[in-house]
Amino acid sequence: MKSIRLELQKIYDQFARQFFTCALAITGSRESAEDAIHDAFCRSFRLKESPQNLKAYMFRSVRNAAIDQRRKQARIVSMSDEYIFNSSVSPQLLLEKKLSKKAVAQVLLELSDDERETIVQHLYADLTFREISELRDRPMGTITSWYHRGINKLRQRLEK
Repeated sequence: MKSIRLELQKIYDQFARQFFTCALAITGSRESAEDAIHDAFCRSFRLKESPQNLKAYMFRSVRNAAIDQRRKQARIVSMSDEYIFNSSVSPQLLLEKKLSKKAVAQVLLELSDDERETIVQHLYADLTFREISELRDRPMGTITSWYHRGINKLRQRLEK
């Protein structure tokens, strides 16, 4: 029991921002994303033994909890760009890129849920296509299709 808690703590410490980003991509709300992560980890603390791939298991748990949170909401509010992008760069660089970040965040909201979630999971949560495929219980070809279609839409809309 103690080892699962230690493993979960390590996973959380290593991937907290990515969990938040994935949950935010689904819920569109900071508070709901935080609630989803909390719910997922509370459920996981009750596990008797560690899953084979704890990282993938926790991303799936966070995703499922975020979907539950989203169902509780009337509709997606707006996704804040500040949580999608790493803010550990210099303030000057952040200021210069603020408009482009807002544009990317807005275009992400225009994508289908599957495209947006796949892009966020791959680019911002550093999940492989195989991990996303396992996490979402979809064929890897479907995942790569959603990713490439979403990236192409991002490119086209940002070029305008």
